Amino acid sequence: MTHTYRARIVRATTLATLAGLVTLSACSANPADSEAEAAAAGGGQAAAADDRDVVTITDELGREVELEVPIKAVYPDLWYQTEIVRAIGAEDTIVAVEDTSHPSTAVNNEDYFAEFADLPSAGNYDEPNWETIAESGAEVFLARRNSPWQEAEEKLEPFGIDVVVVSTWDPLVLREFLPTLGTIFGHEQEAADLAALYDDIETELDTRLEGVEPRTVYFENNADNVTSIPGSGWHDTIVLGGGENIFGDVKVNDEGSASVHQYTVDPVEVINRNPDVIIHAGANEQPYGYATWDRATFAQQAQEIAERPGFSETTAVKNGDVFVFNNFFYSALGKQIGALAVGNALYPDRFADLDIDEYFARWLEPQGVEARPWTDYWYQLGADEETS
Repeated sequence: MTHTYRARIVRATTLATLAGLVTLSACSANPADSEAEAAAAGGGQAAAADDRDVVTITDELGREVELEVPIKAVYPDLWYQTEIVRAIGAEDTIVAVEDTSHPSTAVNNEDYFAEFADLPSAGNYDEPNWETIAESGAEVFLARRNSPWQEAEEKLEPFGIDVVVVSTWDPLVLREFLPTLGTIFGHEQEAADLAALYDDIETELDTRLEGVEPRTVYFENNADNVTSIPGSGWHDTIVLGGGENIFGDVKVNDEGSASVHQYTVDPVEVINRNPDVIIHAGANEQPYGYATWDRATFAQQAQEIAERPGFSETTAVKNGDVFVFNNFFYSALGKQIGALAVGNALYPDRFADLDIDEYFARWLEPQGVEARPWTDYWYQLGADEETS
């Protein structure tokens, strides 16, 4: 099925589908208006909406979408999406955001997303205010596969807003679609630079992990006894980092890559599977962001994991291989930088001379953000004791 570019004439109609009373501004891009103005000027030809090209792309879900390029106005539906649009130099096209990208609601990311303070917020990313998006002037809803993208199609089609699904939180999907994103935003070189960063990290991982016997990993996703399984970008980072997910055998359904991200486990089963390494996202439900937590917060979370009943018998706790991280760092570049951190945690001898800060800076600085040490976002059980 092809989702075709629709002339923006619908923007001159009403928002009755959503609100019933709100009329779109007369200044909206309206091909009919452009034609009338051209005729009045004696041009003698029907003017097109603008001089952009129309291209057909295939998104992550195999949906064909026709778009005018470069895109002039976009609504990215989660902070991952917002970051990528900004990282390829297209931040000026963002016309609305949601709670995780708006500085008024993105706790610990107030400074990181400060430039979007004057933009409207559509609220919760999974239940956005559709009227806000429709009124924002967006041409494209940049969605994740685990977003309400089907509802977005239904709600936004009457207003000429196309839905493009690219899950930028997924490292493999992000790399595949970086050239496409560069094309549709008209920032091919910046997207290529980002792809080069991704590929440089992949080369480091492939080279340094050659011939390793995978160490087993228990990954916790921001809550006790909640892990990630195949279909999740978290799981992918474990594999990319040279590890073996101890719950990698869990299959919930045949659409794992489209919907499954976390899975509640019995702590006894964690002990029985005896992971070599434990990696935990988050610290006592603290909001993650550019403004990171103090070391005591990290240390407390790591210690609480080590002190769970029976966990002292696991190889991970015995060896002090319990790691806690702030997701702001780990999820950088679609979690590819997180995969680098996993490799470093699992095989420190092989990564001893690697400067992870260099890669982290190459991610932050093109966004106009001052780089910070990656160790501000990463903690190993007992690390402070070793340095005190």
